[in-house]
Amino acid sequence: MDPMTAFLLSMQAAGMVSSIFGAKSQGKFIKLGRQLEKEQFETNLQAIKLQSAEASLDEMKQLRQNIGTQIAVQAAKGNRGGVSYSGINKSSANFDSDERTRRMNLLAKESELRANNVLSGLHSLQSETQLGQSLTSTFLNSIQTTSLLKPEWFQTKSKPQQNKWVNPDNFSWGY
Repeated sequence: MDPMTAFLLSMQAAGMVSSIFGAKSQGKFIKLGRQLEKEQFETNLQAIKLQSAEASLDEMKQLRQNIGTQIAVQAAKGNRGGVSYSGINKSSANFDSDERTRRMNLLAKESELRANNVLSGLHSLQSETQLGQSLTSTFLNSIQTTSLLKPEWFQTKSKPQQNKWVNPDNFSWGY
């Protein structure tokens, strides 16, 4: 093998090694980004649950104030029983309705976060797949596949051709 061919082959091998290490580092960054997105998902999920719980607590405090005010007003009027009980029931029913709405909103926000998390995971998988395909393509394109074929396979009926990559005198075809 002449020195120029050896040099070119070594440069090609060095390029492949560089591509492999580059792909590995890109893969690590993709995985690190995915892990960061998962942590962000968990944080956002906890944040919306906390917001919902705080809203429920605030509404509960307001309900207690309303009921206390209704009881005090009815007691000042001298009413006992039915009239104050119906006002309390109405306030309680409104709170329950609001609580159901808050719960449904919480579930909708959680579903949206989960869907975005799944899409993010799919995008990460797509990036990893494209990275692998790119590396495989680069690797396969750098191999001189024509040098692996017998020279007579390149012969045409009109004029026999010699494989320019292989010197048949110095190459063993394995038989």
